[in-house]
Formats: sequence, C-alpha cells, structure tokens
Amino acid sequence: MCKELFVLLLMAIMTICEGATYVNLEGPNPVRECKNYGKYKPTKAPVYSPTTENLSFEKCGEWNGKGDMPWTVIIAAKPNSSAWSSYAVTQTVTEFLILISFFGSVTLIMLSLKFPRDLTDNKETYGFLVSEQTVLAGFNPHHYEIENYRIYAGPCYSGSKDEELCKFGRGLLQKRALSRSRIVFRKNGYEMWKIEKVTITQHLKPICLWNLNSYDRESRFDSFVFTQNNTRSLKRTELLSHQQCYLNNSISSSVCDKLDSLMCSAFEYSGFFLITKVDNRYYLRATRWGNFLLSEYRVENRILWFDILQDIDRIVANSTGLFLMPPTPKLETEIDFGRGESYAGCGEVAQDKTRGRERRDTAVGFIHHGTNAPIEQNPWHASLSINFPTTDSLYDLCGGTLVSKRVIVTAAHCLYDPNTGDKIEAEWLEITLGMYDATDSEEIGRQTVQAASIVIYDGYDYFRNDFQHDLALIIMKKDSIQITERVRPACLWNSEYDFENIAGKNGKVVGFGFTEQFTKSSILQKAYLRIAPHEECFYTNKKFYSRNLRPTQNFCAGFPHNGTNACNGDSGGGLLIANGPSARKKRFYLRGVISFGPSQKKEKNNAEIRVCNPSKYALFLDITSYMQWIVDNSPDIAPI
Repeated sequence: MCKELFVLLLMAIMTICEGATYVNLEGPNPVRECKNYGKYKPTKAPVYSPTTENLSFEKCGEWNGKGDMPWTVIIAAKPNSSAWSSYAVTQTVTEFLILISFFGSVTLIMLSLKFPRDLTDNKETYGFLVSEQTVLAGFNPHHYEIENYRIYAGPCYSGSKDEELCKFGRGLLQKRALSRSRIVFRKNGYEMWKIEKVTITQHLKPICLWNLNSYDRESRFDSFVFTQNNTRSLKRTELLSHQQCYLNNSISSSVCDKLDSLMCSAFEYSGFFLITKVDNRYYLRATRWGNFLLSEYRVENRILWFDILQDIDRIVANSTGLFLMPPTPKLETEIDFGRGESYAGCGEVAQDKTRGRERRDTAVGFIHHGTNAPIEQNPWHASLSINFPTTDSLYDLCGGTLVSKRVIVTAAHCLYDPNTGDKIEAEWLEITLGMYDATDSEEIGRQTVQAASIVIYDGYDYFRNDFQHDLALIIMKKDSIQITERVRPACLWNSEYDFENIAGKNGKVVGFGFTEQFTKSSILQKAYLRIAPHEECFYTNKKFYSRNLRPTQNFCAGFPHNGTNACNGDSGGGLLIANGPSARKKRFYLRGVISFGPSQKKEKNNAEIRVCNPSKYALFLDITSYMQWIVDNSPDIAPI
C-alpha cells in the first residue's frame, strides 16, 4: 500500500511539475502490433542551402559550451505595456491537496512546493532564436496584446525593479515582439514569434534547424535536453528505440498511430527542446510532444518528442528569414510519341539559310549579348497581339510556340487583360507567324491568323499573382496555317522527363521583348540560356525562389552574370533544346515556356515602370508536368 501511495503521489507531483501533456500509455494496442513498430518515418531532409553543411542560418549553432547558450531567449509579458517600468518578477509557491486512502483511514496531506519560476510564473517563456527575426518557443498561456511582450537574450533574473538595467554578462538585449503564431499538434505544440531584427554576434546567434534525413539515426550523435531550470547547460540524454521506450507494453491509439514520427528519450524534469550536436554545431532536433510513465507501477518514465522534420514546412512558413527549397515531387509518366515525334516534320530548321537583311541589321541585342534571329532557324515562333474592341490594341504582347498545324503553346497570363484581369476572347487575339521584322508589314512569308479557341490550364488563377500552372493553348481553325520554311512546328519534349538530364544545358529562346534599354525590339532576337540546377537557382535568391520555384512545374534559366535573359514581352515564348545525331539532323524540342522572374523598377519617359531583372534567373514552366493535358486538348496531336 505504501508503494501504491508513493506512486500516486509521484504521478501527481510530476504532472504538475511538468506543465506538459500527460500521455495515458495504457490502451488496447500491444505496441508490437502497431504497424510502424520498429520503423521510423522516411522524411526527406530539407534543403536550406546547397552548401556542404546545409545550414538553416549562416553560422548557426556555434557554441563553445561556456556561459549562456547564444540562442536562448526569454519571452516576457506584462499585463499592460505601461507596467514594464514597475513590474518585478517574483517566484510562486504552489499549494495543493491530495486525498488518499491509507490503511483504511482518510488522511489529508498538504504539500507546499516551490517550482522553477519559468513553470509557475507563466508570464515568461523560454525560446530559441532560429533566425534574426524568429524565435521558436513553447506555449505562452497568456494572450496579451503583442505590445505587452518583450524578448530578452539569455536568463534575466536580476530581481531589479528596473529591468531595463538587467544585463546578461554580454550587454543588454531587449526587443519588441511583432507577432506570434501557434503550431499545434495534439494538445501540445509551440509558438513562432516574429521579433525586431537582432544583430548576430559571437554571443547572440541562432540555433540550427535539423537538416539530416530521419534515416540517419541519432545514436551516432550526442543528444541533449534543454532544461528550463538550468539555461547554462544541456542535460545529456539517450534516444531510445521502440523496444527500449515502450517495454512492449500496450499503448494508446494516439501513440500507436504516430509511432513512426515520435522520438523517445529518458525523462528530464523540465525539458522542452531536444538538441543534437553534430561536428561541434548544435541543432534543434525535436520539440516535446508529451511525457508518460511506464512499467507495472508506472514509475519509469519517458519523454516523447515530435520530430521537427515532420513539421519543417510549417516552421519555415511561420518564420522570417528562413527559407526552404521546395521539394521535388514524383515525375509525371512519360508520353511516347514514337520515332515520328509529336508532329510530322516538327523541330526541323532550314540549313545554311541566312537572310541578307539580318547581316545588314544593327538592331540592339536580346536583353544583353543577344543576336538577331533568322526566322527560318526559328519557324515555330508566334507573336501574339490583342485587338481590344473598346481600347487601343496591344501588339506583340507575348510570344508562343507552334507545336502542330493548329496548336500554339503559350503562357496563361498572356491571355488576360493586364488592366482589368478579364480573360480575353479568342476573336480579339491575332497570331502572326513567320515574322522577322515587325515593322515590315509586307514581309514575304508572314502569316497572320485568328484564334478559334483558347484553353487555359485548369489550375491557373490569374488573381493569385504567383504564376503557378502558367500554361495555355491557342487553337486555330483547321487549315488556317500553311507549313513552310518560315512556319513550322517545334516538337514536344520526347525524352526522359528527369530534370537532371537537362540541368546545365543551354536552351534557345526567341522573342520581340525588351532589350537592354528596356525598349521593344523590332527584329526577332535570340539567346541561348543556361538551365540552372534547382539548388543553384534557389541559393541566388532564397526569398524569391523559395516561394516561386516549383521543381517539375518550372525551372530557372539565364546568365545572371551578364544579364542575358528573357524580359517583358517575351512571356509565352518557348525554351527549346536541340537534339539529334548531328548538327544537320538535329530537331528542336519544346521543354519550357517563358513565365516570369524577379523584377525591378526603372524610370522610363519620366515614369517609373516595373521590368524584368536580367541579373536574376527567369522561371520557365516545365511542360513535362503538363504533357498529358497538352495532348488531351490538342486536336491534331496524339501519342502512339
């Protein structure tokens, strides 16, 4: 009976001390029968940076083990913002009653316990700095206005009435909180705080977010628990296997269902963060999911941890200054057009044909370092113009690529009124093929045709402004186009879809878009652009490409070092890659559609306009993810 009393008393004390979720492990599920017993969820490691260490923040996680951890901060709250000048932090004594049965009689016991102030005075919460403006912390139960919070670096227990004088042995740091958001799992979770930007120094720097695959078992690394009652040191702990953790007991359904994503360690008094040390750098590995008691008398105890890799997308999305490279989804099933390619005679160009006019022309290059483009060498290019019935016409608004006798592939955003956002009608659209000199209305071989219909990809939304699924088809009337040396379709992509096979190669683009003076070219221009690996593109501008680069849906291309790239007016045109046994027998295959890219402001005609930024990579829709849709909506294209 004494032993049972001790167990009940211990359970009550630990439940209150922890301030964490208590997990009732008993349940109808023998742990060995859980489908993921002995298995761990295969989570792909996040890409924060393509550098060797793949750090979430530059120089994160560096600490010599002496003094305060440089990423530890305190989030302190006052009932009102004016109270900051007079509020003094005091410790709390908590009293509670336990009624127990002891040798058949009823005994009343009163316990008076003194807890760590961070658990009882909930106006303060510990957190970890993970970027210059983001703190990850445990739940703060108070919901004051955001101006009532302050962020301090390191422990601040001076007890002084004037906390403005509180120093941490390395200088005062007090920052305002700007916003907070909660990330909840089960009844527990954590909070992401946006704070005023801090200056990274030797004594104040972020901890790293974990960056290895969960298959890399942590047993070969040192693991620690951050205990809130001792912020100057970490408590070494041992990560336990499923067998070691659950001791083959029956467990609840909630634990059984998440067995593959919950980590387990020995119990620590007030631990909230699990930290892993790799090569003298510290990483935030997991956050507390709950704690529980084990064995016949439920005295042995464990902490269950929630693997942050399972939640890294939400962590980064709610952070400022942290960026992830978007993951690469499964590739689409390849469509086989056979030896005849997607359209008879597609992708072929005239050989050794050079127009005399091009040799005499001195028009400015395509953006930078481009050249004039003989139309016989680019016979698939289409120039799109819109004749609005009530406003001035917009000529050479976008480009497109002829892929059959009736179908042009272009960008969806080209087919909306840029002033109103209304989708244009097919009868307003004018398509010009075989055009080399836009100023020569009598150019021999030019064909101007009307669209019969327009098909916008179902997932495209013009008003999202993110250019996702930026693809459309223009369908011409039957027999409205004549195939000639100057007007000929390009082939749809007919090789492996894996992006790695084209990364680093050059693709050809043509168009009448802005040149380096940000004026329209009257002569068709061409440039060969290098297709950049996804990681390389992402690293050049993490903030932009973490939102807009979507592997398998789009890719980056260009020469940022010299500004050779597509620009305003080139949208919708194609990026084509040559393939064939020899230069004379090569065909050109459409792989990308010019979509969008980072922009900049320039002054033109005493007005400020937004134009392309050719010193950054442009984004091209990757047609391999949309090939089935293109085939399904093209009246004269079919696979074998």
